[in-house]
Amino acid sequence: MRCALFHNSRLCYTTSFAKKPINCSRFMHDDISRSFSPARAAPSRMSTFLSSGSGSTVYWLMIVVLLVGVFVADLWSPLGVAMPTFYVAALLLIVALPGVREKILVALACTALTILDYSLSLAVTEIPAWIPIFNHLLTIALIWIVVALGVRHRRTEDAMRQSEERFRALVEASSQIVWTADGAGKIVEDSASWRAFTGQTFEQRQGSGWLNAYHPNDHKRIQAHWESATANKTPLEAQYRIRRHDGQWRWTWVRAVPLLAANGSARGWVGMNTDITERKQAEADTLFLLDLSDCIRLASDPDELTWAVAVAVGEYLQTERCSFVETDPESNRFSIHRDYRLHLPSLVGTYTLDALGPNIVKECKAGQNTVVFDTARDERTAQYMKNYRRIGVGAFAAAPLLHDGRLRSALFVSTAEPRDWSERDVALIAAAAERTWLAVEKLRLNTALRQSEEALRDADRRKDEFLATLAHELRNPLALIRNVVSLAQSSEFSEAEHRWGRDIIDKQVNYLTRLTDDLFDVSRIAQEKLGLHKEHLDLAEIIRIAVDSSRPFIDHRGHEITVSLPPVPVYVNADRVRLTQVFMNLINNAAKYSPKAGQIELSVAQQSDHATVRVKDTGIGIAPESLPRLFDLFYQADRSFTRAEGGLGLGLTLVHRIIEMHGGNVRAHSPGINQGSEFVVYLPVLHKPPQKEISIEPDRDSSITAPRVRRILVADDFPQSAETLAQLLRQEGYDVQIAQDGLEAFEVAARSRPDVVVLDLAMPTLNGYEAARKIREQHWGKDVVLIALTGWGQQRDRHRTKEAGFDAHLTKPVRYEAIIELLGNLEMGKSIDKIASSG
Repeated sequence: MRCALFHNSRLCYTTSFAKKPINCSRFMHDDISRSFSPARAAPSRMSTFLSSGSGSTVYWLMIVVLLVGVFVADLWSPLGVAMPTFYVAALLLIVALPGVREKILVALACTALTILDYSLSLAVTEIPAWIPIFNHLLTIALIWIVVALGVRHRRTEDAMRQSEERFRALVEASSQIVWTADGAGKIVEDSASWRAFTGQTFEQRQGSGWLNAYHPNDHKRIQAHWESATANKTPLEAQYRIRRHDGQWRWTWVRAVPLLAANGSARGWVGMNTDITERKQAEADTLFLLDLSDCIRLASDPDELTWAVAVAVGEYLQTERCSFVETDPESNRFSIHRDYRLHLPSLVGTYTLDALGPNIVKECKAGQNTVVFDTARDERTAQYMKNYRRIGVGAFAAAPLLHDGRLRSALFVSTAEPRDWSERDVALIAAAAERTWLAVEKLRLNTALRQSEEALRDADRRKDEFLATLAHELRNPLALIRNVVSLAQSSEFSEAEHRWGRDIIDKQVNYLTRLTDDLFDVSRIAQEKLGLHKEHLDLAEIIRIAVDSSRPFIDHRGHEITVSLPPVPVYVNADRVRLTQVFMNLINNAAKYSPKAGQIELSVAQQSDHATVRVKDTGIGIAPESLPRLFDLFYQADRSFTRAEGGLGLGLTLVHRIIEMHGGNVRAHSPGINQGSEFVVYLPVLHKPPQKEISIEPDRDSSITAPRVRRILVADDFPQSAETLAQLLRQEGYDVQIAQDGLEAFEVAARSRPDVVVLDLAMPTLNGYEAARKIREQHWGKDVVLIALTGWGQQRDRHRTKEAGFDAHLTKPVRYEAIIELLGNLEMGKSIDKIASSG
């Protein structure tokens, strides 16, 4: 029975296969398609079921029962009803099973059952032998083809799933926001990255709700761009601001591309938002610094530049304060000249560095950028919180500026509340400070160079004016002297006229001498080589000497001078000669620049630690624009009224420099032209009167007589100078010889053994210094009196003559009386030291 049934079933199957076969391949293709297409959740659920131990056992029991049952049912099916259900069930199982291992095991079982079926079909002899072989081989081939397709499909799914997982992990690990939309641009799927970044739920984002996450000012632009992209199915690229979950607005770069179907329609959209806030901030910082560089490049005033930069940095960083501070670590102070402030009081003024805290000052002195997020919590500033609270500083950043290793300035930026300063903020502050400081240094250098050039041009102009004035001042006395000489050559020149001429020549020579002395004094002061011989003096005594010395000129001008001295002595530590020269210059100036019958008032008063001397006149006054430069070298205010009075513009310069050397100062005041002027001298005083020194000079032995000076040698390379001096000395009864250079002077001295040798210094062949040394080296020259008579009168020249062995130094032009006095002192045995610097 079993064999008949089996035979009938095989016959039926064979007949259907041979004559009217069933389209099994299409049937299986439809099943496979249905198994792949409906939903991918089924394999997932089956995999989950098979992953458990109990599920796996039940699963395999069900497969075995199914295969055996279908196989037995197929064998015992009644004739005409038998269907290849075994094979169909086997193929469906292979397709439906999720794992490759399960597919292969089922395929092996089905192959074994097919072979068993073939062995059972050998008893049937009615059909040709090749038909069962062909049918069973085809069945086995079909089973393994389905296995191969299923395995390939499974591996493809695994690869796709792994790729999706990698992509999802990459998106989640990056800062990208990935989202999808349907073909019409509507949001229909949730995005974890969007939700994490913006905080929007899927319900809030659906439809057009995603637009609310963008900045309101960008809405119209976003809608226009998105509608255009969806309508034209073209990619979208743009930059928009989006609100992060913490409420901060962030710049994002948006790129969306359509997924196009074969017919060109959009099946959907895939988009990505990339956070580019840092890049945008870096670009903005770069643009800001470029604008700042343009501002710096066009600046011409350092103070205006620092103010403009402080305003720009304060507004850009949105701070309450910003200013450049100038520091002086030596005095432990810093100053603010102008400050940018937002609704806060100004901090312009000077403060101590200690108020900031020693650690803050130490960092700034080391050139470190200093950042404080919260002045109340930072250990460097918490102790000084009262100081910071008083000026409204809750957080600050400072970029110090050093020059030659010293703290010179700093850019100070602060907020009223604590602030989390970013590295970008600090870097921008430091860059702005450095660029500004370099520009300020350059501007100051350019200003100094410009002022120096102007000073050089002014000095050159004043030099030309001085030389022209000097020529004028020299020509006037020289013209008078020439005229007197011409008159003296006339036979009609009487003795009275000779005396008149001698007086004129004497006055002009004295004037030229004073002119030359002033020039030498100015030169010594300019080179800081003017020495002062200070002593304790009564200021009233100096004033009396100066007034007495200027009295002839005052009387000549017809002025009246009033002197007011304090009832008690005012003592100063000063050089008697130089201080007298100061007040003589001021009194003579007052007399010179006042019309006839003017009034001159001179008063002395003591005020605490200084004495005040005022010289006031009713003269032509001083223009306001001339007052600041009145004490400059060679400067002369416009004095057309008194142009004939002459002068080189040296007197007030000497006054100013000599008073400064005494530790005082001098000021000039004048209401204006023709309203008189007043000069006020301030000098430090001595609070204790000087101790008078009592010196007891030993009685000279009247029996000791000084050697008589008879023989004098005069050496000068200017013959007329030597001849005139020799002639004058001969008139006094001296035996005088002449030499015209140093070598001749030595030879004449060796022959004649003079008592006194008068040497010029600048002589050919052998100069005065060398001649003096050679004379001193001789045994006969030890006691010879050597006198230098030269036009060189500076302190170093006097020092050189002393080293060369000279006993006295006289500066040309010297008064003849001074020479006679010096020789007289030698004959009387007096010390020559007292007149060693005469002239």
